[in-house]
Amino acid sequence: MSSGTRDRHGLRRGEFIAMMSMATAAIAMSIDTVLPAFDEMEAEFGLGDNSVSLTVTIFFIAMAAGVAIYGPLADRFGRKPIMYASFTIFVLGAIVSTVSTSFEMFLVGRAIWGFGAAGPRAVSIAITRDCYSGDTMARIMSFIGAIFMLVPVLAPAAGEGLLLIGDWRWTTGISVVLGIAVMVWFTRLEETLTSENVIPLELGKFARASRTVVTNRQTVLFTAAAALSYGAFFPWLGSSVRMIEDIYGREGQFAWFFGFNAIGMALAILLAARAVTHFGTYRVTLVSTTAIVIIAAIYVGIGETRGLGFWTFFLLACALTAFLASTNALYQTLAMDPMGEVAGTAASITGVVIIGVGAVLGAIIDRAIDTTVIPFGVASLLYGGVGLVAVLAARPTRNSASENELVVMDATPKGIS
Repeated sequence: MSSGTRDRHGLRRGEFIAMMSMATAAIAMSIDTVLPAFDEMEAEFGLGDNSVSLTVTIFFIAMAAGVAIYGPLADRFGRKPIMYASFTIFVLGAIVSTVSTSFEMFLVGRAIWGFGAAGPRAVSIAITRDCYSGDTMARIMSFIGAIFMLVPVLAPAAGEGLLLIGDWRWTTGISVVLGIAVMVWFTRLEETLTSENVIPLELGKFARASRTVVTNRQTVLFTAAAALSYGAFFPWLGSSVRMIEDIYGREGQFAWFFGFNAIGMALAILLAARAVTHFGTYRVTLVSTTAIVIIAAIYVGIGETRGLGFWTFFLLACALTAFLASTNALYQTLAMDPMGEVAGTAASITGVVIIGVGAVLGAIIDRAIDTTVIPFGVASLLYGGVGLVAVLAARPTRNSASENELVVMDATPKGIS
């Protein structure tokens, strides 16, 4: 179907991809736009060095809690009402943070803000699964992921620009405008939850929907692979400044290297989407996961024997993060594909596991990155290796669907009655 044809959601496909991308990119904007203002905020609130970084932790904790809630609500009340509700909370949190007069008040605002940001993350995946499946969903998720990866390049620069015309409150206030704009845009989207897929908020029916998710072999294996991928990727997000500026002494150059890396990840995601068209989602996922293990082994091998010079480190890190970013969209597609009738609940359960487990695994490695960059490669090798085992365990059989199509190993029960 061409981008000019309207799909089930009532939009042209290009607009749908842009809308879902903006909804999820709002999360990254909420974090990265504020980063340049940390020094000014610490000075105003009288805090010590790095104290404001707690706001990122609070944001993610609140978002993880929200992800667990929004999916079941979206399965009961529909995708659009929950998207509106979550963005309303998102905007409220941004307002509280913007007008805060103390650091404690700011943290409360960030918690509300993060809780609201969980809605776009969970519901956008459910909406995409409502409308697409298989390789088509994989391509669309990849396009959304590519746009999402470009946000970290633009957001800090936007934050710097806002600081030129105002104080740190401008970097938080911009999310108020963004949230309202996305809500207005969503009025163009048609409701994608069909009446037969509505799941009442009853414990028994929620339990059956949850059982559908946790007993589906394909969903479990690829959710595990996605969580491991996040665990390998999070140390790059948390420690890339330390690795580039502190360990390698490239002070003042981080933004350039990080931007180049983010563009590379976006291109890798787009290339993966194109490859899916020719080779199928599972094959591309298997090859990409294998590449992670091979590159990580080279990274660790060189680091342990000869030492990693800066350019060797950076190029290998770019290759690793490119494959980690591109495979994650594919893992989530494969995990969600059998979950068409319980997409909201599935998005919540898989989201909690991916974000929660990934954050814990990443934190373990992040603490080990002090004077050496080797732990980042070890994480990719270890987590990538276990992820490869999960992907191989999910290998389709000869009697399964076409090799060029997304394979669903276990059938989803027809309806939750």
